[in-house]
Amino acid sequence: MLTDPGSLVYLALLPALLEAYRTGGGVPWAQLGSDAWQAQADMNRPWFERLPEALEAVPWLAALLRRPGARVADVGCGAGWSSIALALAHPGLRVDRLDVDEPSIAAARANAEAAGVADRVRFLLAGGEGLAEHGAYDLALALECLHDMPRPVEVLAAMRTVTGEDGRVVIMDEAVGEALEAPGDDVERLMYGFSLLVCLPDGLSTPGSAGTGTVMRPPVLREYALRTGFTGVEVLPIEGFGLFRFYDLVR
Repeated sequence: MLTDPGSLVYLALLPALLEAYRTGGGVPWAQLGSDAWQAQADMNRPWFERLPEALEAVPWLAALLRRPGARVADVGCGAGWSSIALALAHPGLRVDRLDVDEPSIAAARANAEAAGVADRVRFLLAGGEGLAEHGAYDLALALECLHDMPRPVEVLAAMRTVTGEDGRVVIMDEAVGEALEAPGDDVERLMYGFSLLVCLPDGLSTPGSAGTGTVMRPPVLREYALRTGFTGVEVLPIEGFGLFRFYDLVR
């Protein structure tokens, strides 16, 4: 119905998306235009600005963020709101943000300058796989982005390496169910819509992609973590944070 011009719910899809649905190909974020990444950043901003409060509700995370000279790697930064919020909440914290989207990095740098934290928040145009090139970190985060990545296992491996034995890796992703159940609830339906419109086509635009998509269920993340060398995945006791769930990857 969404692709039927005669339907009352017709959605005028980009020709590239329609072709991807037909052939199984992909459409990168860059091809979707600036409205796509700006809308994503605007939707996430109110939650990312509340990120410090959420993380501080977990005692060991609060202690980690207060370590003298603590360093955080924020993989898949978008417009930078999460890193800016963390830097504002923790004056001693230094944050490296990585993203492969050049316009997003440019916007993030400008946002950090405006917030007065550009001296402690560094934005790098790079993929998470190359994280080890930038040193060691106390905490590595991937916030609402791992499901977009074509090579999530490689990214998790890099995050595991740079946090060593004393650091932690935390993933925030959509709070979908453990397994597919029909009919799906409102969250499931919303996330499948996002997945088909943006996340899965973007992931599939890279050859050899894992093709995860927005509906990354906990068993999928556990599989990725085990393949990376972690021993398990635990859900953190952070509730009421929108449509998101936080995971601690256990060594």
